[in-house]
This record gives sequence, structure tokens and C-alpha cells, in this order.
Amino acid sequence: MVLSVRIPKELKERMDRYKVDWKKVIIEAIEEKLRQLEAEEALKELERLNEGLPPASAPSWRLIREDRDSN
Repeated sequence: MVLSVRIPKELKERMDRYKVDWKKVIIEAIEEKLRQLEAEEALKELERLNEGLPPASAPSWRLIREDRDSN
């Protein structure tokens, strides 16, 4: 797929001063943004799933500790 983007002339001039694989930089930036958006989406889904659950009787760390100590 080809994605074309117009950038300001000044930005292009600044980019030209450096030997950087700008294609790689752009792909990495898009991938990072997608990871961020997907993580936010997953958190929203977890919050939605947790809405109907009653609160725990104790903090989870305490319940885990009690379970480990009982074995």
C-alpha cells in the first residue's frame, strides 16, 4: 500500500539535513500509535466487563497471600 502525505516545505528541508530512513520512522510511529489505541480499547473492554462484578472482599494481594499461605 502507498500512503502519500503532504508536509510543510520547512519540515522537508529540516528532514533533508539528516540521513534518516524516514519511511522506517513513519512506520514505527504508526505501529506505536496503533499499540496505544489497541491498549486503550482493551482497557475500555475490561472496564465494561468489570462493571457488573461486585467489589472484592479484600485487596487482591491479600487474597493471593492467604491462598499461598494456606498451602
